[in-house]
Amino acid sequence: MIRFALASPSPLVRAGLAAGLGAQGDCAVVLSAATLAELGEAGYGGAEIVVVDAGAEGDGELDAVALSGPRFIVLAETADERVGEWLIDGCSVLPAGATPDEVAGAARAALAGLVATTPAYAAEALRFERVGERRPVAPGFESLTPRERQVLAAMSHGLGNREIGGALGISAHTAKFHVAQIIAKLQAQSRAHAVAKALRAGFADA
Repeated sequence: MIRFALASPSPLVRAGLAAGLGAQGDCAVVLSAATLAELGEAGYGGAEIVVVDAGAEGDGELDAVALSGPRFIVLAETADERVGEWLIDGCSVLPAGATPDEVAGAARAALAGLVATTPAYAAEALRFERVGERRPVAPGFESLTPRERQVLAAMSHGLGNREIGGALGISAHTAKFHVAQIIAKLQAQSRAHAVAKALRAGFADA
């Protein structure tokens, strides 16, 4: 059984997807909420797949969704310039009006390690993303100290401040300070956003 969590401000959209996915036979919605943040606070309810309405979320909320945890399916409006970024980050991207059948198909593909989208969205993504071209360095990355780069690498593996401190032989308070410096230097909105910026710039090992 594939477990889903849904984020959309529309109760009708959530109800329609829940009913349609439930009719698939191998899908079940375990949690739904108006925003992605609410789902995150609840740990996504243990879901394997998170379906999120991109039109209702700010850039910061969706910047690092594919870095860890469940697989994400983003429902995007036509010509949304973020489609390419989400695909590069490993999210599946479907039209905002995708049917439960399409969402279920994308979920099965995602669990098989694939990224699902429509031909139109793939073509749209190629318009905004230059294939094979290295992305520009994240602003402020060069100003990070060697220790901050180590902390950023630890952040990219999902470690918290206490875990980072233990791994690097520093206190949790010092780790917290370094994390704050990294976020400020990369002009990020959160630690996940900072990691996303570094990864998008090609620093997979941070």
